[in-house]
Amino acid sequence: MKRILLAASALAMIAAPAAAQNLTVNLTGNVASVCGAYNSGATGGVLNLDFGQLANTDATAQVALGGFNATYICNSAAGMTRTISSANGGYLFRTGTSGGSANQVEYSIQHGGGSGLNFSEQGLSAPIVTVRPGSTALMAGQGGTVTLRADGVRIPSPANAAFTTTNVFAGDYTDVLTIAVAPTKTKRTRQVRRASTRPPDFPFGGARYPVATEAQ
Repeated sequence: MKRILLAASALAMIAAPAAAQNLTVNLTGNVASVCGAYNSGATGGVLNLDFGQLANTDATAQVALGGFNATYICNSAAGMTRTISSANGGYLFRTGTSGGSANQVEYSIQHGGGSGLNFSEQGLSAPIVTVRPGSTALMAGQGGTVTLRADGVRIPSPANAAFTTTNVFAGDYTDVLTIAVAPTKTKRTRQVRRASTRPPDFPFGGARYPVATEAQ
């Protein structure tokens, strides 16, 4: 009888179905960052523009450089930060000099377009920084026309107004304008441990708080 029970138990173990088991598959992927300023006429990100002969324009007027288009694309969810800066602080310096009296010509910049990327005409004595939030519009690309204007340099001769001269020395004048675009960095919050407001215990069993005594 004992052998029959053992055999029946073994058969039951064989016939019992195995416990169900799930299969978990972890999937991953990556999307590279695309964030920059672009111009179809630029070569390797470099665009060469020429104001031409500044001596043909009066110092009271400006030479407007034909606007070029800047397209901004950024697929960062945090948005982008654009910084427009001038190597010479908004001036064209005569080659071989570091600017200064009679060796520099001021110019300005104006930016068209929308999505908060545009601004009115202004100088470049300091970088122009624009921060835009991430959006599908910025991911698709937003553009605007950039217009540059340089001061003319022709003036009447102080010796004889019937003739003209210039208010700067002759030569080639240059500057490097940079439009830099990068994903906006997210700010990390840092926990600051505050000092305890509890008064310290006095050593040697002294009182924790000062004891006021009445003058006798």
